[in-house]
Amino acid sequence: MTQPRRRSAAILTALTTVATTLGLLLAGAPPATAAVSTGHGVGHLSENGVSWIGSYRLDDGSLVFCLEVGKKAPTGHDYQFVDGAALGRFATDDLARLAYISRTAAPSADPTEAAAGQLATWRIAGLDGRSPEYYAQRAGASGQAVLDRSSQLLAAADAPSGASRGVMASVALTPADDDGRMTVTSGLTVDFLSTGPTALAPNSHSGTMSLSGAVFDDGKAERTISNGETLSITTTGTDPTSTVVASVRYNDLPYGSAFTAGHAGDDVQQVLVARPGSASGSATVTSTVPSTKSFQPIVATKTSAATAGAGEAISDELTVSALVDETRGDLLPGWGLYRPSTPPAAGAVPAVDENGMLPIPVVVESSLLGPFSDPIAPAAEPPTGAPVVCTVEVRIETGPGTYRTPECILPGSGYFVWVERISPSRTPVEQGGTRILPWQSAFGTASEVTFVAPPPAPEVPPAPVAPAVVPVLADTGAAGTGTLALASGAALTLGTLLGIGVLLRRRLTTRLMQPATD
Repeated sequence: MTQPRRRSAAILTALTTVATTLGLLLAGAPPATAAVSTGHGVGHLSENGVSWIGSYRLDDGSLVFCLEVGKKAPTGHDYQFVDGAALGRFATDDLARLAYISRTAAPSADPTEAAAGQLATWRIAGLDGRSPEYYAQRAGASGQAVLDRSSQLLAAADAPSGASRGVMASVALTPADDDGRMTVTSGLTVDFLSTGPTALAPNSHSGTMSLSGAVFDDGKAERTISNGETLSITTTGTDPTSTVVASVRYNDLPYGSAFTAGHAGDDVQQVLVARPGSASGSATVTSTVPSTKSFQPIVATKTSAATAGAGEAISDELTVSALVDETRGDLLPGWGLYRPSTPPAAGAVPAVDENGMLPIPVVVESSLLGPFSDPIAPAAEPPTGAPVVCTVEVRIETGPGTYRTPECILPGSGYFVWVERISPSRTPVEQGGTRILPWQSAFGTASEVTFVAPPPAPEVPPAPVAPAVVPVLADTGAAGTGTLALASGAALTLGTLLGIGVLLRRRLTTRLMQPATD
């Protein structure tokens, strides 16, 4: 072909390509199923102007590599597009290598890269009995570079992250996070020739995830995600359990062994069409999961004795339930559930339900306050510094029901009252602790008060009365003298002795003053 004819052909090819591409853009037409080769694309022409190594161009704008060296060149032939596997010529791994080249080297606008891609394609598809060097010399001064680069392309195809047999997506629903919400994660696994199935690094590709039975943090059920990204989701509905469906799809992925081939007849070159990645990966998971909504446990209480004696033992009856408030869409109208990581043994209490779930356990802490000297007035909170007799607790593992606290001993008289509280921190996160709303009882509820009366005042006995003492004087026979004899042999007190002394003195004085007789 002379130089003017080659120049004219090149100009015609460029004009045809521009016109075809513009027409497709304006019409918004679907991908073509057939196209005509308009001539050389990107590459090198031998110095004699006859031999070509590089890509050919189709009238839809595509670039192609020849697959059957020795047959007629593509120029001017009408190609029907088929799946590469339909050619029936290549093993799975070679299909993967050709697909890799179609995505990497075939679209190149660099002459040496395009020529190297064509040579690498022939080295996979067959060289018709000749050496790679024979075809590389068509590039003239760039021949060695083309040869070296073709070897590099083949090595890259067999290297990690190179050619691959396929790609698979995955999606998983995971247990609640620290905020009490479920999470969903998607991933991509590629079956590389060199390493086999390999999970891709996070954020390698973007896809679309849609939910049923749950929403993302923005309240929507669909969003763009990246592989390896973990997202929080909130279940919808009002039941303790929700059926959540999570679906993910990744499109236009540069993996797999599929590629587009062109076929124009048995005596014409089959071609490898340059195409960006068109593989896709999708996955769906359906799971019955615990609702991620919070629930409000409440307790109605009653002391075991309204009156009691000091030293007696009392306890508190707990009627446990969940608050139902239809005005609150964020509140579960019932008791929350969780799925244990290890199912309980057969016959254990509590037993899992048909979905493998258990009631979220809570701990009710009960404190007996007192004694108070005056009757207790109801209040929202206990008084600061209120004395505490004891604190006991009950672990509620079977959900709503009636329970009883351990006993406390009343230490003395006065008024005593029970107070209760439920703290979410007492329940582990993995058992649904973050979905429990805190609760505390009011102070001084009448049904919680026990009165212990003070003991009766002891009777005071009357003061003892000293026995009467009658002094008796015994006459000794001597005039003016006498001896005092005591009628009682009891010991005399000092006062009694003094009294007797006074009487004796008066008696003696009287006798001494009487006149003497014969």
